[in-house]
Amino acid sequence: MARLTSRTSVVSSSAARFLDEINEILGQPLATDSRFIDLLEATPDPHAAALGLLRILEAAGDSAPQFLESIRSDSTLPLAEDELDRPLLARALGVMGTSESMVDHLVRHPDSLPKLMEPSPYLMISTPDASAASLRTALLTCVGADPEDPAPTAGHLGEDGIRRLRRAYRDAQLRLVADDLVAEAPEEIVDHVMAVLSDLAAAAMDAALAIARAELDPDGDVHLAVIALGKTGARELNYVSDVDVVFVLDSASTDEVRDRATEVAQRMRAILSDAGPEPALWEVDTALRPEGKAGALVRTMSEFTHYYADVAKNWEFQALLKARPVAGDTSVGEEFVDTLLPLVWDAASRQGFIDGIRAMRRRVVDLIPAAEAPRQIKLGRGGLRDVEFSAQLLQLVHGRTDEDIRTPNTLVALDELGEHGYIGKEDAAVFSTAYRFMRVVEHRVQIPRMLRNALIPDDEDKLRILARSVFTSGSRTGSRLEEMRKDFARQVTRLHEQIFYRPILDAAVGVHGAVVDAHNRGTSLQAAADRLQAFGYRDPQGALAHIKALTTGMSRTALVIKQVLPALLDWFSDGVEPDTALLAFRRLTDSLSSSGWFLKMLRDSGLAAKSVAEVLSLSGYTTDLLLRQPAGVAWLDNYDNLSSRDPKALAAEVSGLVKRHGAKAITQIRETYSRELLRISLRDVLGVGERAEIPGDLSALMDLTVRGALEAVRIDLDDDATPGYEFSVIAMGRWGGSEIGYFSDADVMFVYRPLDANLGAEAKAKLSKHVNKIALQLATRLKASEGAQGVDLDADLRPEGKNGPLVRTFSSYEAYYAKWSQPWEAQALLRARPVAGDERLIDDFTRLIDPLRYPVEMTTKALTQVRTLKARMEDERLPRNADKRRHLKLGRGSLSDVEWTVQLIQLQHAHDIPELRTTSTLPALRAAAARDLISADDADELATAWQLATDVRSAVMLFRGRTAQALPADYSELEATARLLGYPAGGGHDLEDDYLRATRHARAVMEHSFYGF
Repeated sequence: MARLTSRTSVVSSSAARFLDEINEILGQPLATDSRFIDLLEATPDPHAAALGLLRILEAAGDSAPQFLESIRSDSTLPLAEDELDRPLLARALGVMGTSESMVDHLVRHPDSLPKLMEPSPYLMISTPDASAASLRTALLTCVGADPEDPAPTAGHLGEDGIRRLRRAYRDAQLRLVADDLVAEAPEEIVDHVMAVLSDLAAAAMDAALAIARAELDPDGDVHLAVIALGKTGARELNYVSDVDVVFVLDSASTDEVRDRATEVAQRMRAILSDAGPEPALWEVDTALRPEGKAGALVRTMSEFTHYYADVAKNWEFQALLKARPVAGDTSVGEEFVDTLLPLVWDAASRQGFIDGIRAMRRRVVDLIPAAEAPRQIKLGRGGLRDVEFSAQLLQLVHGRTDEDIRTPNTLVALDELGEHGYIGKEDAAVFSTAYRFMRVVEHRVQIPRMLRNALIPDDEDKLRILARSVFTSGSRTGSRLEEMRKDFARQVTRLHEQIFYRPILDAAVGVHGAVVDAHNRGTSLQAAADRLQAFGYRDPQGALAHIKALTTGMSRTALVIKQVLPALLDWFSDGVEPDTALLAFRRLTDSLSSSGWFLKMLRDSGLAAKSVAEVLSLSGYTTDLLLRQPAGVAWLDNYDNLSSRDPKALAAEVSGLVKRHGAKAITQIRETYSRELLRISLRDVLGVGERAEIPGDLSALMDLTVRGALEAVRIDLDDDATPGYEFSVIAMGRWGGSEIGYFSDADVMFVYRPLDANLGAEAKAKLSKHVNKIALQLATRLKASEGAQGVDLDADLRPEGKNGPLVRTFSSYEAYYAKWSQPWEAQALLRARPVAGDERLIDDFTRLIDPLRYPVEMTTKALTQVRTLKARMEDERLPRNADKRRHLKLGRGSLSDVEWTVQLIQLQHAHDIPELRTTSTLPALRAAAARDLISADDADELATAWQLATDVRSAVMLFRGRTAQALPADYSELEATARLLGYPAGGGHDLEDDYLRATRHARAVMEHSFYGF
């Protein structure tokens, strides 16, 4: 045996003694044959295989040589010249090297060894549908019962019948284990294995019932059916598991028959589960019966009907999903299924049903001992239960209206759920592949001792043996097994949490789920319309028409929309104008119906679906942007997509567009502007990030857009005949202050300067005409067009307003400001911020205007002029009949009051305090407070009013898609504005109170600080 142990590290030296003894028993040197050793080495545990073979041959005694004959192709030749039947020997050694329990069975019954070595047609796992009848026939026959008898009675009773039944069961199980272990791809046949195990259990129950019937009910008065639940009912039983059943009796049975039926049921359970002459098969578990262990073991059909109609708890319907008659009276079993299974598909509408299933799953996970949780392949996170519960919850919710997904079997359910769009086909495949793999592992964990077990061993040697039983090729290491198992667990956990906690499931069984169901069934349409109206839909008939258009047909789009629409209808009704939102969703769906990612995202991402609903129901402005750019919906699956783009990356993108497209780049630049405007508005509507940052983000986006567009226009219009010049764009007003909203025009001034200071009159005129064309083309090409937002450049704040030249030379600005500049123009220049053009000209222009806007001293005359102008604005520019308390720009304590107060401080003190030299209102206000030019409390009052007025203007624009002059008085508009600003439902009046209070306080501060009252 030294040669043997030197050949391999797998076959341990301790096996040498076993192999020597095997040779002695056989009388031939089988155990030193290299062909035999190769096969032994391939087993999961060669040591156990050698010991198992030895034990079996010892038990076989004189018949042991028959084993050798069964694996030789020509017994007339010496062993050295004969060919071993390698597949047959591998089959035998595989069982012996994996299952000590099967070895024990063969030691008890060595005459069963031929059953291992010879094919058994009724257990061919490639034809599992045929196995049920074959197995039933075999097991009933072994106890002396007639399989053709509708109520078979056994001829072998008592311990003899039990012994025969249990041995026949183990013989069949032995044959299945052998088939399973030699399979090249066990995960591909695991569904067949589970089906055969389920059919074998059903056959055992029928045979046990035949014994009990013969012993206790020889006259056949008891019409009892055995209903399998759980894995047996679903035909997905594993090797060792409790078999869940309930016993149901014909409703016409008398009390005497009921008592006898109970005895029969108890006897059947004892035959299968109690200790006896052969090891018990498995525990017959009746705890799922009505009222559990406290309830009657046997109930009549009418009692079951009453219980499930009036008493049963939600979880009991989930258990009933897998009910299947497996033994006993066929007509009673069929009545049970026909009567009670339809109740399963209405259960999801019961109060708390979905939350109860979720809570049950969490409770199971919480009860796993901490030391076992990482190794638990059945109950742990990402384990078998997560796959099963995910499939069952989808079935229970959607099976109400879709009979195609009503199946008890997990793998079949996954296929149907994927095919019908309830989960993605790829996700269904992930679930299915993971489930198959984990079931194979669970089986390999159980096969060695045939014990209930779903724990991955923590012992390194046991893990290695397990891995060798799972994998038939490639790396057969424990590390590979654990890597694959953990990877599958991660994938299952991700999908389970995505599916199991979908908000669309809750909505599907709610009011709006009933609306969609009613419309698709063509029933109770008036009731559906009434429900819609009760939830705020002003045109319920129109809404029903949209629902019909969205869900009619059997396309994948319609199937998915049917799932998500109830939740969307719920969320739309939480908004202010659900009718508008539903119409917008229909238009959006029409745009994206061919996009698989859109349907998958709506179905699988609760965040994305709810975000879509929130946007469509609260923001007409953003909805319009989204309908123009429907691909932007994809961002809603992850709010990180809505974060502000890196300015450098965005600038590089625009620069790249100009380089690639030159003069034609403006179209792409406006598309980029529209895309990023959508991103910002989505962030605003959904409350992602700081709302106070929105104006700055909008302003920076406009800067970038104008900068890129100017470059493209100059590429288009500049030529060699054009005198050299510098050109710059100066942002003014709210754009200059980086405070624009969705409603703001882009106030602007244009400045240019010839590179040649000595140009002749003709050249100057030509250049002047050219730069005006630059400015006009820039403004024209930036305007909105079909499919893309644009920028409206407004040059009315230039010197002399509309009467002055559109574009001035730098020297013209110098002359104008030196001679004609008014105090209000100096105030306007506080917002001047160069955003595009030539840097040298920008620097010179900034040096030109700084002394004007930051004067050394503000004269009394200038102060009086500013105050007088402000008073005139309040009297003359406020629209007639406008409420001074509510006007957002010119009202008391609103934007104008705050901005003029801050600008007056800048005009008076910015020359001496550099921190005040900013074009933005709030930074200037903070700087003033920091230098005690205004009290901190007063500064806070002004900042609060200014920010709230700014936010209200943007919110109204988001809702209506048009600018707002005043705080909305219309309830719907006020409510939507409040929602967009983060107020809860019904918070419109709270917003109104907050605004009026804030502006009242700000006005008091303004009158003191600005007018000196």
